Amino acid sequence: MTEELEKKLNDLLGLKKQIEELATDKKKTDITSTFDERNRKTKVYFYIYFTVSLGIMLFGIFGIYMNTGKYQIMSLFYAILGFEGTVLMKMWFHTMSSKLSILQEMKHMELRITELLQKK
Repeated sequence: MTEELEKKLNDLLGLKKQIEELATDKKKTDITSTFDERNRKTKVYFYIYFTVSLGIMLFGIFGIYMNTGKYQIMSLFYAILGFEGTVLMKMWFHTMSSKLSILQEMKHMELRITELLQKK
Protein backbone atom coordinates (compact mmCIF):
# COMPACT_ATOMS: atom_id res chain seq x y z
CA MET A 1 0.00 0.00 0.00
CA THR A 2 2.74 2.45 0.91
CA GLU A 3 4.65 1.56 -2.25
CA GLU A 4 1.62 2.46 -4.37
CA LEU A 5 1.16 5.70 -2.47
CA GLU A 6 4.84 6.51 -2.83
CA LYS A 7 4.67 5.78 -6.56
CA LYS A 8 1.63 8.06 -6.98
CA LEU A 9 3.34 10.84 -5.04
CA ASN A 10 6.46 10.55 -7.19
CA ASP A 11 4.30 10.69 -10.32
CA LEU A 12 2.56 13.81 -9.00
CA LEU A 13 5.88 15.42 -8.12
CA GLY A 14 7.17 14.62 -11.60
CA LEU A 15 4.10 16.25 -13.10
CA LYS A 16 4.59 19.26 -10.86
CA LYS A 17 8.15 19.68 -12.12
CA GLN A 18 6.96 19.38 -15.73
CA ILE A 19 4.26 21.99 -15.11
CA GLU A 20 6.84 24.35 -13.55
CA GLU A 21 9.17 23.85 -16.52
CA LEU A 22 6.33 24.52 -18.96
CA ALA A 23 5.35 27.66 -17.04
CA THR A 24 8.94 28.89 -17.13
CA ASP A 25 9.18 28.20 -20.86
CA LYS A 26 5.90 30.05 -21.39
CA LYS A 27 7.23 33.07 -19.48
CA LYS A 28 10.40 33.05 -21.60
CA THR A 29 8.44 32.95 -24.86
CA ASP A 30 6.11 35.72 -23.59
CA ILE A 31 9.09 37.93 -22.78
CA THR A 32 10.72 37.21 -26.12
CA SER A 33 7.53 37.89 -28.08
CA THR A 34 6.86 41.11 -26.15
CA PHE A 35 10.31 42.48 -26.85
CA ASP A 36 10.18 41.31 -30.47
CA GLU A 37 6.96 43.26 -30.94
CA ARG A 38 8.46 46.35 -29.32
CA ASN A 39 11.53 46.02 -31.53
CA ARG A 40 9.32 45.70 -34.62
CA LYS A 41 7.41 48.87 -33.67
CA THR A 42 10.71 50.68 -33.16
CA LYS A 43 11.85 49.61 -36.62
CA VAL A 44 8.58 50.80 -38.19
CA TYR A 45 8.89 54.22 -36.53
CA PHE A 46 12.52 54.44 -37.56
CA TYR A 47 11.86 53.68 -41.22
CA ILE A 48 8.93 56.11 -41.41
CA TYR A 49 10.81 59.05 -39.89
CA PHE A 50 14.05 58.14 -41.65
CA THR A 51 12.25 58.16 -45.00
CA VAL A 52 10.69 61.55 -44.24
CA SER A 53 14.09 62.99 -43.24
CA LEU A 54 15.71 61.50 -46.31
CA GLY A 55 12.98 63.03 -48.49
CA ILE A 56 13.53 66.47 -46.94
CA MET A 57 17.28 66.13 -47.52
CA LEU A 58 16.85 65.09 -51.14
CA PHE A 59 14.35 67.91 -51.70
CA GLY A 60 16.93 70.36 -50.37
CA ILE A 61 19.74 68.93 -52.50
CA PHE A 62 17.54 69.03 -55.59
CA GLY A 63 16.60 72.63 -54.74
CA ILE A 64 20.25 73.68 -54.46
CA TYR A 65 20.89 72.65 -58.04
CA MET A 66 17.65 74.09 -59.44
CA ASN A 67 17.44 77.45 -57.63
CA THR A 68 19.61 80.52 -57.39
CA GLY A 69 19.97 83.32 -54.85
CA LYS A 70 17.98 83.24 -51.62
CA TYR A 71 16.08 80.11 -52.64
CA GLN A 72 19.36 78.24 -52.90
CA ILE A 73 20.14 79.15 -49.28
CA MET A 74 16.69 77.89 -48.21
CA SER A 75 17.33 74.67 -50.12
CA LEU A 76 20.67 74.31 -48.35
CA PHE A 77 18.81 74.73 -45.04
CA TYR A 78 16.39 71.92 -46.04
CA ALA A 79 19.29 69.68 -47.03
CA ILE A 80 21.05 70.25 -43.70
CA LEU A 81 17.78 69.79 -41.81
CA GLY A 82 17.14 66.49 -43.58
CA PHE A 83 20.69 65.28 -42.98
CA GLU A 84 20.45 66.09 -39.27
CA GLY A 85 17.11 64.30 -39.12
CA THR A 86 18.60 61.13 -40.57
CA VAL A 87 21.51 61.27 -38.12
CA LEU A 88 19.18 61.78 -35.16
CA MET A 89 16.94 58.91 -36.26
CA LYS A 90 19.93 56.58 -36.53
CA MET A 91 21.07 57.54 -33.04
CA TRP A 92 17.54 57.14 -31.64
CA PHE A 93 17.14 53.72 -33.25
CA HIS A 94 20.48 52.50 -31.91
CA THR A 95 19.59 53.76 -28.41
CA MET A 96 16.16 52.11 -28.44
CA SER A 97 17.50 48.82 -29.80
CA SER A 98 20.17 48.73 -27.11
CA LYS A 99 17.64 49.58 -24.41
CA LEU A 100 15.24 46.85 -25.52
CA SER A 101 17.95 44.20 -25.75
CA ILE A 102 19.26 45.10 -22.29
CA LEU A 103 15.75 44.98 -20.80
CA GLN A 104 15.15 41.60 -22.44
CA GLU A 105 18.38 40.20 -21.02
CA MET A 106 17.49 41.56 -17.57
CA LYS A 107 14.08 39.82 -17.69
CA HIS A 108 15.72 36.55 -18.72
CA MET A 109 18.19 36.93 -15.85
CA GLU A 110 15.32 37.51 -13.41
CA LEU A 111 13.67 34.31 -14.63
CA ARG A 112 16.90 32.36 -14.20
CA ILE A 113 17.34 33.70 -10.67
CA THR A 114 13.77 32.82 -9.69
CA GLU A 115 14.25 29.33 -11.17
CA LEU A 116 17.39 28.82 -9.09
CA LEU A 117 15.69 30.08 -5.93
CA GLN A 118 12.70 27.80 -6.47
CA LYS A 119 14.92 24.74 -6.91
CA LYS A 120 16.55 25.28 -3.52
